[in-house]
Amino acid sequence: MPTNVNYSRFFEGLYNVSGFDGTIESDFLKLGQVPDDRKSDLIDYNINGFDEYRTALQNYLKSVYPLEYNNFAASDLGQMLLEMFAYMSSVLALRADMTANEMYIDTVKSEDNLNRLLQLIGVSMKGPTASKATGLLTLPDDVVIDTAGITINKADRSVEVTNQRSNAPVTYTVTRQQNDGSLDLFHEDLSIPKDDFGGSQYASGLFLVEGAFGSDSGTFRGGLKTRQTFEITNGPVIEGSIGVSSTEGEGGTQYNEISNLFLASGGTQPVFEKTYTGGRGALLTFGDGVRGRLPTPGTTFVVTYRTGGGGNGNIAKGTLDTTITCFNGVTPVDGTLTNTTKGSGGTAAESVAHAKRYAPYFFRTQYRAVTGEDYNVLANSFVGTGGTTAKCMASLRTNGAAANIIDLFVLSKASNTQLERASVAMKKELLDYFQDYKMLTDDVVISDGVVRTLDMVATLYIDKSNRSFIDSIQQKAADKLLEYFNVDNLAFGQKLSMSDVNNFMLTVPEIRFFKVDNLPENIFVNFNEIVQLNNFEFSTELV
Repeated sequence: MPTNVNYSRFFEGLYNVSGFDGTIESDFLKLGQVPDDRKSDLIDYNINGFDEYRTALQNYLKSVYPLEYNNFAASDLGQMLLEMFAYMSSVLALRADMTANEMYIDTVKSEDNLNRLLQLIGVSMKGPTASKATGLLTLPDDVVIDTAGITINKADRSVEVTNQRSNAPVTYTVTRQQNDGSLDLFHEDLSIPKDDFGGSQYASGLFLVEGAFGSDSGTFRGGLKTRQTFEITNGPVIEGSIGVSSTEGEGGTQYNEISNLFLASGGTQPVFEKTYTGGRGALLTFGDGVRGRLPTPGTTFVVTYRTGGGGNGNIAKGTLDTTITCFNGVTPVDGTLTNTTKGSGGTAAESVAHAKRYAPYFFRTQYRAVTGEDYNVLANSFVGTGGTTAKCMASLRTNGAAANIIDLFVLSKASNTQLERASVAMKKELLDYFQDYKMLTDDVVISDGVVRTLDMVATLYIDKSNRSFIDSIQQKAADKLLEYFNVDNLAFGQKLSMSDVNNFMLTVPEIRFFKVDNLPENIFVNFNEIVQLNNFEFSTELV
């Protein structure tokens, strides 16, 4: 918009001496006006908000209609109409800004809109992951285990327990690790072979995974080359918990989840692609005979899954100790189910901030692992059948014949701030996962990452005027410190900078100064190590 426009040539005036009647109103006659083709010069396109719109409209009236309208009192009808226009303009402008922001990944705020944007580039937001623990099933001493083993029916597989920290209920489902290290996702009833008891009354090779067990059934419809879909309406569906088994072929067919149908190895691989819907339900899309197996029309199928997930499933060892109904052959018996390890690894569904940060990196991989960054992104996006997510760092060897070997240093996420050693089953699943992404000549070697734990003692300096709010300020500081040490914000080989910690903590408005008392210098770690906060303690000084 042009600035400092001289409008004096549009206004001409003269003293009408002969017509002067003693009143000021008739002393000066306005003979000029702003031409219609120049009124647009008075429009300010840089304004925003109700107050600026109202002021701009008033200025326009003063410039174009200086004599016709000059009553700018708040009680005037004209001012009411002017403010109505300013109100409407500010709302429409905000809506326009919000609409524009929701069209770009960097500025989008709505989770649904972000999910739609990511789907355009073939990326999906992650759902909640489940906590898991090792389970022990104990049968009464007088039970002679049948040669067919023990069966736990679908209705009895899920048990409820109270989280001792949050005092909230949490549901766990008992499952069994298969010979290949994965969890059985395809059967509604759980079968425990007699050999698992090893001649005793104890079956220790069980897993307890958080989430309520559910199943749906249906029939594949449509003709040839027609993609089949099925929607799970219950939610939130836990990552890695879906299995589909159909009556196709001799002995049936099991469909496994794949991140994208374009990764299917031909038109015979039984796979499906999962897309989260509203309420964290899931839409399953099957292959079309070119990318993935085309289901046979008319055959029936069963979809098994679990719902729940999140940090509430992280329970202490021995929290679950309950009676569960089993069938010894056809005879019902009461067994005791306990968790012999703590439940860990449960996380909430991927947040908007996390998806905006990492989704572009995943898109750059184009579903293949070539560079070290590709391996890092794909490994950190991995979710196992037990709901386990990984924290990984890839290192490419550069020495001669070993240049095609990629070392993956892996840890498992126990919580938002805690990492733990990855299980053998998870490592095997991760190796299988990379078979679809790595170059043919690459060899992947998985090793354990190293956690460097630390304790922190710090002093918070706050204003004396906030003396009554010390407890709430300390809680804000604790939340902020845990946010800094969130495992998604740290990387292998990343040093702990005291200045970065201080600057991050000072974003809490009530903290004037922040000082780490027991760690005067930066902490440096090796390339395969990652820093993790163990314990922390705050003291407070008033300034």
